[in-house]
Amino acid sequence: MSHEKLHRFHIALLIFNTQTGVVLFILPRTVATYFGTNGWIALILMFIPITLNIVLITSVYRLGRGASIFTILKSGIPRFLLIPIYLVIGSALAMVGCMVIKQYVMIYQLLIFPQTSDIIMKLVVDILVFLLVTKGIYNMSKANLFFVFLLITMVPLSFIFMRDFDLTRMSPFIFKEGKGFAQGSIKVFGAYMGYELSIFLFPYAEKGKKWLKYIHLGNSLTIFIYLMVTVICYGFFNYRELPHLSFPLLDMFGYLHFPFVERVQNFLYSFFLLSIIITSGMYYWSSQAVFTELIPRLPWKWVLFLVMASTFFVSNIPKSLIEVEKWFGVLIYFQLGVAIGLPLLALVALLVQKGRNNHA
Repeated sequence: MSHEKLHRFHIALLIFNTQTGVVLFILPRTVATYFGTNGWIALILMFIPITLNIVLITSVYRLGRGASIFTILKSGIPRFLLIPIYLVIGSALAMVGCMVIKQYVMIYQLLIFPQTSDIIMKLVVDILVFLLVTKGIYNMSKANLFFVFLLITMVPLSFIFMRDFDLTRMSPFIFKEGKGFAQGSIKVFGAYMGYELSIFLFPYAEKGKKWLKYIHLGNSLTIFIYLMVTVICYGFFNYRELPHLSFPLLDMFGYLHFPFVERVQNFLYSFFLLSIIITSGMYYWSSQAVFTELIPRLPWKWVLFLVMASTFFVSNIPKSLIEVEKWFGVLIYFQLGVAIGLPLLALVALLVQKGRNNHA
């Protein structure tokens, strides 16, 4: 891996782009389905526990004095206990990266190339992700800076719809006609997932604690984009129509017409591949970091290849978007385990290490 340190601003953009995946296109439907009227408020409510979770992760860095999460864990927990934990975490992270690509290509196939095999398209994207991740986390962060710059150019297009925005479609009620607050909260929490990967960046970040604030900055950029898209969709359509739209954001962009571009939504969705590459790449990079800790003698690039090859074959199991969403419904709990359970386990390891030092 590169010995260069990640700039704090690069880390913020990595967090932001990792969080912002295909979920952006279905988020308005999700909150309208589970929360009903003014469901966008749930995005703000879930921002609070996520912020506290980030504080938990940053406390591990502070107490561990910048040590790698793997160094912290093995300092206080026996290896025979860590092996099954690493296997579960590494496999779960790899499957999230795999399903991110699978979901993207299946939607791409549905919209643009219905006659092309999703397996072939996924293989092409997998190769792009593999080539990016093999460049190392520092080069990934530099590429992401360029990707985010290109993707941010899409934001002004959203304000075009403000002329058709109608407050009467918003409804004065809050969380009426929703299907389930608890299940919806889990799904919204899953929409923010990606920040938990910051726990693997400890040894790559610049020295000091200033960079920890930039994890919050990346998460704040995410909620800004999520709120903007969801509120506009609520005002452009309405809370009763949104649950019946598969991809509200794409449907909204379908109303745009330019003389030089036909089917603007397809063009924008194709452009969004840049975000998918980073999202999937970060999960695969984190997965190989875990498995490399298990088998340190094997070069990390070979570990990455074996991980991606394995998940490629597993990705052929789900045959529809509904099945992919069900897989994500299960993977969310593993992501929560990484986001909450892993830093708690690290704190336990630090306490055990401190106890040993006191007895020495």
